[in-house]
Amino acid sequence: ELYVGKADGTERLLGRWSAYARDGHGGNVALRELAEVDVTHRRHFIFSILRVFGPAATTAEVDAAEAHYKRALLTRQYGLNRN
Repeated sequence: ELYVGKADGTERLLGRWSAYARDGHGGNVALRELAEVDVTHRRHFIFSILRVFGPAATTAEVDAAEAHYKRALLTRQYGLNRN
């Protein structure tokens, strides 16, 4: 299943991906539920970078792009994104 998530903040991609590798969910509700069923699922993650923003990008720009990819990839209907 697909999941779209932004990697903003001070640690950006490394921080986000490290969180997924460390606990298997990075705070995502659906991934947390999956981790409870199969603790080894995090060994099978495949990551793709859909878009890279420069340091001048606004939060609104990043949020809009994240929402766009969730809609385009139907990750709310068929993936691991919730509301």
